[in-house]
Amino acid sequence: MSGKDAAVREAAGGKKSKRSKKLRILALCLAGILLISLALVLIHFLYCPINYLWVKFSNPDIPARREGELRVHFIDVGQGDAIAAELPDGKTMLIDGGDETHGAKSALLRYANALGIDEFDYVLLTHPDSDHAGGMDDVLRCFGAKKAFIPYSRNYAPGSSYDDFLGALADVGCATEISHTFGAALSESEEYFYYMMFLSPFGPGLAGSYYDIANAEGATDTDVNNASAVMWMEYAGRGILFTGDITSETEEKLLSDYEVLGADCFKQVCETSWGEKVTLAPALDSLDFLKVAHHGSAYSTSADFLELTSPEAAFISVGAGNAYGHPSQETAARLAEAGAEIYRTDELGSIMLTICADGTYTIDYLGRT
Repeated sequence: MSGKDAAVREAAGGKKSKRSKKLRILALCLAGILLISLALVLIHFLYCPINYLWVKFSNPDIPARREGELRVHFIDVGQGDAIAAELPDGKTMLIDGGDETHGAKSALLRYANALGIDEFDYVLLTHPDSDHAGGMDDVLRCFGAKKAFIPYSRNYAPGSSYDDFLGALADVGCATEISHTFGAALSESEEYFYYMMFLSPFGPGLAGSYYDIANAEGATDTDVNNASAVMWMEYAGRGILFTGDITSETEEKLLSDYEVLGADCFKQVCETSWGEKVTLAPALDSLDFLKVAHHGSAYSTSADFLELTSPEAAFISVGAGNAYGHPSQETAARLAEAGAEIYRTDELGSIMLTICADGTYTIDYLGRT
């Protein structure tokens, strides 16, 4: 073999070696991409949707719930409402989801993750306003929910917060029920019994239903607010009232019905999961804790309403320096005169109410989230 032939063969061998090396590198790169893609798919379906993976980091520090405790978290989401409840039987509930700002959504999702939520048992949207519905679609897509209590609303715009919420409900396959007076959910624990009941509004089509008014032609924002779900929660002899954005008009309706019938106004007998019949009878005149309506608006939390309920503590979800002047000085004065201790998210950050099985309670401030 001539020197020239040897040189040619050596050059050809070198080219083959380089091509082989490039192919190995390319194969390794493709294998790496496939492994990363597989890992992302597994994370997405088994751990957390990829677009919400950021929720798993930098969460607030929240102590674990102890056995027999009911904990209600008034989450600091700025000018909006978002309340998470850890129920004594281990179930969880979210009441409203703040607005659509990144800060509010981040605070809500990180807080829920810090609570160790895998899936909410219940979500409740009190009414379609964007400062209550804004983050609900993200909650559903990130955590999911077994059942949603929703408002009856036909007047909503495509692309609105409420429209996004309905889309998320359909996508995750969540069961739904329209919130209505006498609708109730009971504990599955006989030892740590609690219940929740809607006191307003009546279902659509019933006489005096605020839903019908809110969905009529020419309905106002006030009409929509008055159709907010009002829910009573009771545990260990303690009553909590969640009021959405109702005004004094809805309060007066609750008062007038209650003054005529007393605790029998909402009384009903239900059967528990263990076969026992129990009587549920929300007693407004024995209220302990009030979620103040409409962020402390001057047009809610009337003197008459407070005279009947006289809560020990009142919680106001409100944004610092908000343009609405919430909470109003008039409402704060009425609460103080009624003897209620006031807790505000704009001053204290997120707030945690804990009720123990013996009825004792504590209120802790968890700060900004």
